[in-house]
Amino acid sequence: MLQSMRDNLKGTAAIIVAAFFGFIMVIGGIDFFTGASGGSADAVAEVNGEKISNLDLQRAIQNRRNLIMSQYGENVPADLLSDEQLREPVLQQLITSSVMRQAAQDSGMVMSAAVVDKETVQIPGFQINGKFDPQVFRDALRRMGYSPASFRQIMERDLVLQQYADSVTESAFTTRADAEQVVAVSMEERDFDYVVLPVQGLMEQVDVSDSEVERYYEENQAQFQRPEQVAIEYIELKPELFAANIDVSEQDVRAQYEQEVANFQADIRRHAAHILLEDANKDKVAEVQAKLDAGEDFTELAKTYSDDLGSRDEGGDLGFTSGDVFPEEFEAALASLEVGQVSGPVTTDSGTHFIKLLEVEDAEAPTFEERKAEITAQLRNAEAEREFVGALGRLADLAYNADTLAGPAEELGVPLQTSALFGRQGGAGVTGNDKVVAAAFAPEVKEDGNTSDVLNLSEEHSVVLRVTEHKPAGTYPLEEVRQQIVDRLKRDKASTQLASRAQELKAQLEAGGDFAKLAEEQQLTLETSDKTRRGGFGERGEIVDQAFKLEAPESREDVVTTFATSDGDQVVLKLRDVRPGQLARQSREQRQAVMQQLATVTGNAELMAVQKYLSNQADIEMGKSD
Repeated sequence: MLQSMRDNLKGTAAIIVAAFFGFIMVIGGIDFFTGASGGSADAVAEVNGEKISNLDLQRAIQNRRNLIMSQYGENVPADLLSDEQLREPVLQQLITSSVMRQAAQDSGMVMSAAVVDKETVQIPGFQINGKFDPQVFRDALRRMGYSPASFRQIMERDLVLQQYADSVTESAFTTRADAEQVVAVSMEERDFDYVVLPVQGLMEQVDVSDSEVERYYEENQAQFQRPEQVAIEYIELKPELFAANIDVSEQDVRAQYEQEVANFQADIRRHAAHILLEDANKDKVAEVQAKLDAGEDFTELAKTYSDDLGSRDEGGDLGFTSGDVFPEEFEAALASLEVGQVSGPVTTDSGTHFIKLLEVEDAEAPTFEERKAEITAQLRNAEAEREFVGALGRLADLAYNADTLAGPAEELGVPLQTSALFGRQGGAGVTGNDKVVAAAFAPEVKEDGNTSDVLNLSEEHSVVLRVTEHKPAGTYPLEEVRQQIVDRLKRDKASTQLASRAQELKAQLEAGGDFAKLAEEQQLTLETSDKTRRGGFGERGEIVDQAFKLEAPESREDVVTTFATSDGDQVVLKLRDVRPGQLARQSREQRQAVMQQLATVTGNAELMAVQKYLSNQADIEMGKSD
């Protein structure tokens, strides 16, 4: 079956761009495509006897919604998230997944428990600091409504489905001949020269009559359609709106600083060395003490006498302690020493120690002046947060049924703001937020004159609004678009005049004229573009695009053309040479990349063909109920 479908794909004239059949496994947005629950009484579809329940569909819709929001953030257009928008494509995906999974099962594909477990623990949503966390796993399943057993079943089914898809895509290949054909077109190079006859300077010399403007306006009404628009007044609440009016006294700042100092734990680290006598008798202790008193080197004495094998060769060096590394008696003796001083005998469970303090690292509390600015900001922000929360709690009641938001704004001590007219695509500032747009165009706000609900744009950003002006969709009045029409007509007239000049220049070139000399005579700039490949932006992109539309020159005759850009400039272009791309001229890495990309494209196309074939062969019933 698969080979026959591959045969039907051969000889395709253009590269097929196929959407890869992906499996999204991100917690909170897992699009499992499984039909695994099967417990709902309402089946939205049945595929070869396997039911896809309404619960399956709703889960998949929510997962797709979560995925879209994770990709686009809070400003995703509301209509992209609606059930009406998502239902049909998600249901179709579930059906496609079902027939693919059934085909995998019919092919005898299975997935071991070890592989399922390995893939499960690698899901980022089940991890903390990159490691799988069983409690996070259980909590996540509980939120999604899965038991560990049902989740394992889902994982096993989807991994088998992935395996089946990979068996199609990863077995695809491309031939060198196919790659050479693609490279010949995609890496083709062209050499050409051109001049641009600018329209801008000539427009000032062109006159346009009122009758021409009116006629253009009447004949091109579709160009001047005005979308439905609204303007709003709104109250915007943010903590920073309140922070600017909050005074923080130095007394409060100092009190906070003193609290910080009281809570400050100086991180004193002491560098210690010791000589340990595990089985110390009075004579040995006295011998070491006598040598220390005589000023002999502590390091050498440690190497000779210490029974601590870990530090003896290092002269007794134990490293740093913050007061909690060594036994209590040891730490107390160390803390009582000055740098360079050696203690008398100190007894612990390990034996008798002679302790030396090598150095001290300490962290002192910052001064008041060092902390003043930051503490002031912290206190101001904390108070602003409290005022923000309080204002937010009052906002809905104050704005409810208000004829204007001026009163609520004054009551809350925040400015009343207004917007310019904007359409359903949004405007500048807060009117670019999709929640604001949706609320402004809601019938109860736009038509009935009601105040919107409080819109929480983020945790610390809320808005309430009223529509102050509403303009239905219609045609812009002539006076609002007159200058636009005048500019368009002047540009068209000027471009038409330049077209005649461009045609004359073309004729001179075709008669054998020298392009550089002709350009100089007409005070034009000759641009030379060698080894040019497809693509580009703006006017340069338009020029390259036109150059690649021309037939390759025959023998040694150049090809000359003229055309207008979207801005009305006229271009005279002479194509000198065309060289197809050559796979052999690419580096080894580039050739491998081209072959791999083409194989991927072919694999994706074949997978789509498999999906279509299986769907056509399947017995699919829509909207079936138990």
